[in-house]
Amino acid sequence: MSKKKNVVEEVRLSNQELIPSVIGVIDNKEKSNWSLIILFVFLIVFIVFLPTVTAYLNGEYQVENKENNKPGSNQPNTPPIEDEIVFYAFSEGLNVLVDGVSFSDFSIANQMISFAVTNNAETSDYLNTHHLYLELYDANQMFLQRIKLTSDVIGKGSKELYEYELTATESLIQQFTITEKTEHDYPNVNLKKIDEDLFSLTCTKGKERLIYEFDKNYKLLSIEDTINYTTGDTNYQEVLTDYRQITSKYNALQGVTSNIVEVGTGFTVTTTLDLENVDYANRIVKNTLDNPGYYPKDTLGKVVHFELSSMNYRCN
Repeated sequence: MSKKKNVVEEVRLSNQELIPSVIGVIDNKEKSNWSLIILFVFLIVFIVFLPTVTAYLNGEYQVENKENNKPGSNQPNTPPIEDEIVFYAFSEGLNVLVDGVSFSDFSIANQMISFAVTNNAETSDYLNTHHLYLELYDANQMFLQRIKLTSDVIGKGSKELYEYELTATESLIQQFTITEKTEHDYPNVNLKKIDEDLFSLTCTKGKERLIYEFDKNYKLLSIEDTINYTTGDTNYQEVLTDYRQITSKYNALQGVTSNIVEVGTGFTVTTTLDLENVDYANRIVKNTLDNPGYYPKDTLGKVVHFELSSMNYRCN
């Protein structure tokens, strides 16, 4: 039986040029258009926000919380963080200079702190236009008390002595700072709700009680000031005479009503300021209403609370 032979066919190479064959077409036209549109939108957004991004990176842009005085955003009443705080230790001969105004002759005794203020600045109303605070600390720089310095007019080259009551324990006070604060530095506060559009804040100190009413945006609308004296108080007759004169001056102002009621055991003075009608822009009116607890219309609640608290009022 014969075996079959395997036949191997010869492979011949052809010199004929290869012709490509099309087996299908992928349509990318739609996807390509969308990519261009997205890229175009991205470029527009980048161009619009480029100045803001650049300013932010350079430290020139600050984000401000426009809701920083709305109800419910309470913050602790502690000193805000500042770029640089200079602490001074109480010592004999200490003189602290703040923009041409010098503080010297510091003394702490009988739960009172006193010091002299000399005005060498170019203006006499520096303390009126700048809100300065004396902040007291212990040896470890733990905050103890804040005192708002009196807004006052001191003639150029003049020297005045000031004295304030201490609520902090006298023996703990070792260091202090003198800082200027603005409304931006004041922490937010929750006010007592009277109704949907009305809120209140009550501050008391000694014989005085101040009731402030605010609108829903915490802007001041009115003030009621009540002062009580008894016949046993020091210099009762002199104080009574003074308040008779004060109520007479107050009643001469538009938007202000002041009454004094005398009874057998003393007298009560009640003054009401309808701030919509009080012209605080008038210097005569402002000087007549010479009470650090009085503020013009639309003053924010956090300002009243912070400043009154720094004058030893209890506010709630």
